[in-house]
Amino acid sequence: MRKRSAHLTRTLLENYYTYSPYKGAKLAYVREYDPEPLVNVDINTKIDLEIAIKQLWRKGMLSKQELQMLRYVALDGRLSRRDISAMIQKEEGTYVDQRTISRRLESAYWKIAKELGFEYSDSRMFQIIAKKMGKPEPYILNDDEIDKAQQIMERV
Repeated sequence: MRKRSAHLTRTLLENYYTYSPYKGAKLAYVREYDPEPLVNVDINTKIDLEIAIKQLWRKGMLSKQELQMLRYVALDGRLSRRDISAMIQKEEGTYVDQRTISRRLESAYWKIAKELGFEYSDSRMFQIIAKKMGKPEPYILNDDEIDKAQQIMERV
């Protein structure tokens, strides 16, 4: 049985701070290799993510701690779990370990992906990968290909 994942939602939320009004396109005047590529989030995705987070908060499905972690990630997706822990300790005076931060973020990502549906799910991403690989319709990957794709996404 393969594990559940919300890598697409995680990638979008961790790159939330790179919002671009230019439909997600990166303005580049020099065509060189970028060692640290950014995923620019367009306005439609930004609005969808904000609405999903607000709806989950109103329904009581997001905890206060999950919302706090999401706020830090939205500020700068490059923050490590250690940095987030230090910022929480500095602001509130309470220590939150890195494992707790990772767990809260993963559960929040999963809830947001579930709230937004197929368009923001990893199933859609797997379908796109299968189509790019030349698989016939309905564009389905086998378990080994899905595991390989998840391993690649975890490194991003």
